[in-house]
Amino acid sequence: MHDTSRTAGAVLEAEELSLFLRAGHGAELKIVDGVSFSIARGEFYALVGESGSGKTVIARSLMRLFPPNTLRMEGRLVLDGVDLTTAPANRVQQMRGRSVSMIFQEPMTSLNPLMTVERQIDEAIAVAGGLGRRERRERVVELLADVQFANPESVRSMYPHELSGGMRQRAMIAMALANNPSLLIADEPTTALDVTIQQEILQLLLRLRDQHGLSILFISHDLSLVRRFADRIGVLYGGVLMETGPAHGLIDHPTHPYSRALIGCIPRRREAGRRQAGIEGLVPGVADWFDGCRFAPRCPRVGEDCRHGRIEMTSTRPAQAARCLYPL
Repeated sequence: MHDTSRTAGAVLEAEELSLFLRAGHGAELKIVDGVSFSIARGEFYALVGESGSGKTVIARSLMRLFPPNTLRMEGRLVLDGVDLTTAPANRVQQMRGRSVSMIFQEPMTSLNPLMTVERQIDEAIAVAGGLGRRERRERVVELLADVQFANPESVRSMYPHELSGGMRQRAMIAMALANNPSLLIADEPTTALDVTIQQEILQLLLRLRDQHGLSILFISHDLSLVRRFADRIGVLYGGVLMETGPAHGLIDHPTHPYSRALIGCIPRRREAGRRQAGIEGLVPGVADWFDGCRFAPRCPRVGEDCRHGRIEMTSTRPAQAARCLYPL
């Protein structure tokens, strides 16, 4: 586990961040509600939660990967000193690839099937300018070696369909790192890969983090992966940050009932001979949000006061906090 106590400054700070999607006819849907967290330089921060919790929306808002005029942001979202909630679109465009890059669950959504690996990485490098064609070619080979291709010279002339799933993911990581971003967003990057390749990709991300001082925002629903690799974890539910803390502390000693329920779903924690219960009920859709704790309808510790009014994040253990009136 990486020691973040010695890292200086925050690369990313979200403060009371709320995100709204415009749904037509002037209507808006709030899909993230007052989320606050920060990621230090060189830190591996995991944002976890069930589907529909708002994880990917936060990641895509950082990259402004929404059609123009469909996303509205409130609060602060500061990346490398620039508040993305107020920055003009062209400023954010300049930061994409330089300050922040993103890798996705399925590399083929980012890789052009009609272009060689070299040409795609070359285009990413060319965005920053300043390098001639020969220098860019050397940089492509260097990046492919960086992501642990044994023979980068041969890989650079290949097309995406000639690569395995794990190789495509590494090619996408190389492309994302082309201009030395401060922050790499990894949105469920290993979900489609088998377990062995998952571990290889995560180990690669850790090595790149240490080598380049890279900060990582890792989006996942898989706590067994997160436990091994993250420095800190934020647990999202219904667009709200429910708990945050050091990875080992939060997973060994969850203080929010939702965190405990999620951790109970980790396969290795199942008891022999017992059927895994899972979490009864569903994540509330944005149209069904209400005041109070959104986990209340599914929570075994719910009290009447959980269902009304704003519940604040409070300290529950050293460096750990939960949005809960009756923490564990």
